[in-house]
Amino acid sequence: MKKEITPRPLFLSLLAIGAFFLPFLYVYCVSSQWNPFAINGKKFLVFYGGCIIIGYLAVLFRQYAGFFPFMRGLVIVLLGAGVARMCQGLYHGKPVGYLLLLLMSLLVLWQWVQYLYNKKR
Repeated sequence: MKKEITPRPLFLSLLAIGAFFLPFLYVYCVSSQWNPFAINGKKFLVFYGGCIIIGYLAVLFRQYAGFFPFMRGLVIVLLGAGVARMCQGLYHGKPVGYLLLLLMSLLVLWQWVQYLYNKKR
């Protein structure tokens, strides 16, 4: 017998949406802009790492959140932004080792989301 999926409570959905805006709130506090490309160096790594950590938390609480299609899009956007910043850093001769590690952890998140999404179908 299949388990019935109960509708997720509204406060958990609002909490998850608010959590996705936390890194952008950090960007606004640091640079007075909402654009994460306006910051550089360590501040961008904090923003990028925060987005990845929130992504991992959303996957861990997947039975409550149910944001798999949204998560797939988020991972693609983060991957594109990370690769763009890495190319920019390489072009300007900046160290990109930490960003490369974050990109690898993002690929692990991508595989995890894909596995759980396909398993759920």
